[in-house]
Amino acid sequence: MGLDMHHSADFSIERPNGSGDCLLIIFKTDALLTTDGRDSTVSPDTAIIYSEGTPQYYRAICGSYVNHFLHFGMEDGDADGRVIFDRLLTPGRVSDAEDILRMLSREQLSTSPNKDEYSSMLIKLLLMKVSEESDGTSDAQLNPHAEILDALRADIYANPGQFTSVAQLAERVRVSPSHFQQLYRSRFGVSCYEDLLSARIRTAQYYLSSTALTVREIANLCGYENEVCFMHRFKERTGTAPGAYRKLINGK
Repeated sequence: MGLDMHHSADFSIERPNGSGDCLLIIFKTDALLTTDGRDSTVSPDTAIIYSEGTPQYYRAICGSYVNHFLHFGMEDGDADGRVIFDRLLTPGRVSDAEDILRMLSREQLSTSPNKDEYSSMLIKLLLMKVSEESDGTSDAQLNPHAEILDALRADIYANPGQFTSVAQLAERVRVSPSHFQQLYRSRFGVSCYEDLLSARIRTAQYYLSSTALTVREIANLCGYENEVCFMHRFKERTGTAPGAYRKLINGK
């Protein structure tokens, strides 16, 4: 595999019988691709997954050429109907595919006895992500902050206690708090405050049901300095006080 591989302007691949395996290419610059005897110019962040034996013809145009690539094998029964082979693709989220490639690269250096199994699962996920095409308009075109907003929301639900204010959230996106709130609601259909509160309550429910942590400790983990405020918010959202919720869930 290769990530961000740079080549000169005369770079060209011509494999009439393929490469002897399957090959994923993610183009990061313009290139010329030949499929079924026809030439077409491909744009950055498009991709193709060659099946074994398919002719491979692609080359640089207009200067240097950059791509990601992955050679991989497939055994009978490995094919997934959601993976699209031998056709130019426009993945909906190229950044997701690149993250998986980086994970795969690290896994190749792992000493884990399960390395091959992990790699196979990552490759399957990668191929499905690449084959999941956009509707023709990328997230970045619709919302230039889409990727960082998606990552931020994932962080909010993974660890809501690290966020204490809208201003802190806005700082992550490098916009004003008022503009951030507009962007967030437009992206997710809910206010950032409401989402943060939902994440805190969900996290509290997890700790109340699966740990012996005190209510005060859970309040701190969820971002509340004031235990009383946490208890009020929890009961307001769930209809039950934290202690009563724990007894109800645990059957005690």
